[in-house]
Amino acid sequence: MSEAPGIRTVGDLRESGHRDKHLREEIRDNLLAMLRAGSDPWPGLHGFEATVIPQVERALLAGHDIVLLGERGQGKTRLLRSLVGLLDEWSPVIEGSELGEHPYHPITHESRRRATELGDRLPVVWRHRSERYAEKLATPDTSVGDLIGDVDPMRVAEGRRLGDPETIHFGLIPRSHRGIVAINELPDLAERIQVAMLNVMEERDIQIRGYVLRLPLDVLVVASANPEDYTNRGRIITPLKDRFGAEIRTHYP
Repeated sequence: MSEAPGIRTVGDLRESGHRDKHLREEIRDNLLAMLRAGSDPWPGLHGFEATVIPQVERALLAGHDIVLLGERGQGKTRLLRSLVGLLDEWSPVIEGSELGEHPYHPITHESRRRATELGDRLPVVWRHRSERYAEKLATPDTSVGDLIGDVDPMRVAEGRRLGDPETIHFGLIPRSHRGIVAINELPDLAERIQVAMLNVMEERDIQIRGYVLRLPLDVLVVASANPEDYTNRGRIITPLKDRFGAEIRTHYP
């Protein structure tokens, strides 16, 4: 691991010539660079070279969210975790921001306020790519609050209004802004939780207890599922399945 850059303010970041990229553009550029250089983007994965890997690469180049379908022990989770290697090693974030926002593009009320007040003095810290990958094993008791968010009663008790965006405690998907979120065993999620994911993946709306927050989330959602679980424990609802641009079947090597 190399050392993080020494830039500490957004003004210095601009002077350095840094350019912000959308997550999918970042992944696509890094994948193409590795393929041109002849390096292996998928270290430790064997038996997928002529089948699964080309499909995954095409999906990433197209900017699609991905769901892997296959039985247990086929390397689905390992493949998803290897996506981290396609992110930039270090990326700048606003210091103290709840969602890891880029200094050029704050999206929460608090970060926008600080950016307006501080201008080029807005402090910047650097986040390693390993911190930009979040993983959740879906279980029937997973709640909307776990994945999307919920109203924080402590913030309400402090005197904030229920409709105030600052009363929201964000869940895993918003906190993965500018990163990758992987959900293993997706059919195990209750259908109402899958419904809550629809707007996040398509409209970038977050609906929490009747309140709608429009956040331009930049997140790649990837998932795994075992087809046997469709009848044994649950299923992926059709609208959510349609949100995944790529459905890729794995196999034993």
